[in-house]
Amino acid sequence: MAFTALFVIVNPIGNVMVFISLTEERGFDERKRIAKKTAIFGCLTLVIFAIFGNLILSFFQITVDSLRVIGGILILAIAMDMMQGRKPRAKHTPEEVKESGEREDISFFPLAVPMLAGPGAITTAIVLMETAETIPFKVVVIISILLTFLITGILFRMSEQIHRVLGVTGSMVITRMMGLILGAIAVQFITKGLWNIFLALQQSGVG
Repeated sequence: MAFTALFVIVNPIGNVMVFISLTEERGFDERKRIAKKTAIFGCLTLVIFAIFGNLILSFFQITVDSLRVIGGILILAIAMDMMQGRKPRAKHTPEEVKESGEREDISFFPLAVPMLAGPGAITTAIVLMETAETIPFKVVVIISILLTFLITGILFRMSEQIHRVLGVTGSMVITRMMGLILGAIAVQFITKGLWNIFLALQQSGVG
């Protein structure tokens, strides 16, 4: 569950096309370096939010179920874009992509953040970590993040080969399939969050 949710929302296969478009004027060696740094930066971002997400929620006095609901809505919006073949607007804007063309190093922004480790991915990492009841399950979440970005780095390094094999059509088919899975995960987040909030209100005697 943890790996599937993270891998689908990070969507490295679908983002291969974006990576190619943003690095098309870079040399082969530089493209490999950017792929490596992007995976590292994205991985560190999600690991940090996963580990310290509890402090963030406590500081703003937000319950994990509230985050489940709003995160589920955000993830559902991303999934709808993916299923319709559009670039998820919640991940990066045209202005951010345009600005990246003027940057020397684009590995952190906009590739790692917000393209890979965007609001949806960050929310997913926090929710998964907060709902993991034991240390072993929390370790599984961290391992899932590491594995997701290990695969992402490999896919980005092989972006040209993947593009030749899949083409635009193949990438879009895979993205739509991932959008369907992501939509189902989003619905689970929303329904579970709403149900837990309802139970909490009942126990507190509200409503």
